[in-house]
Parts: sequence; structure tokens; C-alpha cells
Amino acid sequence: MKYAVVNKTIGVLKSEPKDNSENVDEVLFGMNVEIIKESLNNWVYIKTLYKYEGYINKEALMISDKISKQWEKEKNVVVINSFADVLNKPEASGYQLANLTRGANLISTNHISENQKFVKVILPNSKIGWIRKNFISDLKKTYTIDGEEVLRENLVKSALSYLGTQYRWGGKTPLGIDCSGLCSMAYMLNGILIYRDAKIKEGFPIKEITCEKLKKGDLIFFPGHVAMYLEKGNFVHSSTSNDIVKVNSFNKYSDNYSDDLKKSPKIYGSIF
Repeated sequence: MKYAVVNKTIGVLKSEPKDNSENVDEVLFGMNVEIIKESLNNWVYIKTLYKYEGYINKEALMISDKISKQWEKEKNVVVINSFADVLNKPEASGYQLANLTRGANLISTNHISENQKFVKVILPNSKIGWIRKNFISDLKKTYTIDGEEVLRENLVKSALSYLGTQYRWGGKTPLGIDCSGLCSMAYMLNGILIYRDAKIKEGFPIKEITCEKLKKGDLIFFPGHVAMYLEKGNFVHSSTSNDIVKVNSFNKYSDNYSDDLKKSPKIYGSIF
């Protein structure tokens, strides 16, 4: 097997090794992937850390076992702002070395600029740049449910950070995101890798629960759709009916009531 690091803003995973095939997922800058097999015309078939598979163009990757393994070990921050530029100097006038979205991974040197606004970071190609320090946070590679209430709050906060983002099939960024992309990114930003699609899958931390046990941060699975539960009958999701990430409600007296989803079959899932 070969290993690689995503070295483009977004690496689009395809159902087939060609540009005009269906988008199935997006892997973001600084994410590690495993190359399963080579394909035709500069395409490779890969597996992500969250066990999702698809075809990606080699141009989006830095293919090197040594670099990939070192990167996986040393990367320590994640972009939390919707978008963030990595600049060649710690000033707004610096030129852009990379344009990143929420979820991108970097190595922080913890070297803060004199103006206290930027932190020095390392890119997968070993280039050194500067990013606004309030645009990143510590990369969570593991999680614990000991502080359940705090984790639930953080899951909700992460999901709500995508409010207003357009619906994009296979999307996983503030440029466009689908239902399972929204939920999986909210969990990933908190160190939890769940299944990428809108269903509960064995081998992942989400387990089925009863409706009575449903709390904020838990997931609601509909046929071909998934949402994150908030409180008081409200949930956040990315849907084709709304065209954006939006909060809807099961409460028929609410202005954002969703009759279709209220009446739809449901399965409830939680890591707690």
C-alpha cells in the first residue's frame, strides 16, 4: 500500500476515475489517505481515515509513505474558520501559499508573530507560512465521553457553524455540504470519525438508541438523509428541500416545521 496527503484545498472523490463521474466525498487539505490501487489517466483509488473509498486525481495528492506517516504524526491544528489563507508573511499583504477551508489540517510551530495575529505553520510540501491564529484550533485525534455535556455542546456548535452553506452532493466544506457531510464534519472536528453516509454502520461509534434517549448532538436518520438533533424538537441539516444548511423543527407550531420529516420513518443514533 502507498500513503499520501491531500495537498489541494479540496480533493474530490469520484465514483469512477473520470472528471464527469459522480462526486461521492471530499477530502480536505492535510488529510491523510491510503492508496488502494492505481487507475488510468492519473487517477488512484483511495481509502480515507474514516474508511470511505473513491477515485481521486493524483494532482490533489502528495504521494509519499515517509511524508504521509510523518504528517499524520505531527499535524496538530485544524482550520475552524470557514476559509483561511496561509500567507508567506504574517501580514494581510502577504501572498497566498494555500487557500483552506474549515477542516483542513496543518502543523503549527506555535511561533506567534510580533503583531500577535498570526502563527507560523508548515504545509505538507514543507513550505512555511503564516495563518491567523484565531482561524485554527488544536486538532483532536481522539475523544472521550467523560465530559458528555461539553462534547454535546461542541458537536452542536460545530454543526451550526455551517448554517447557510449551500447544499452540495458529496460536499464537506463551507463552499457546499450535504447531509452526511455536515454531520460527519461536526463529529470529525471534535475528534470523532463516524460513517460518511446517512446510515448507522457497524464498526463506527454511532449506535442506535430510542427516541426517548435522544439529546442534542445525537443523530436522526431518515431514509437517505441524516440530521443532528438540537433541543425542543429542533434539528439542523443540509437538504435539497432547503437548498442550504438550516434548522427545522418537528413541532408543528414552529415557523420552521418540517411536515415531511416529521412523518418520515426515523432511526436515532448516539455515541453516548
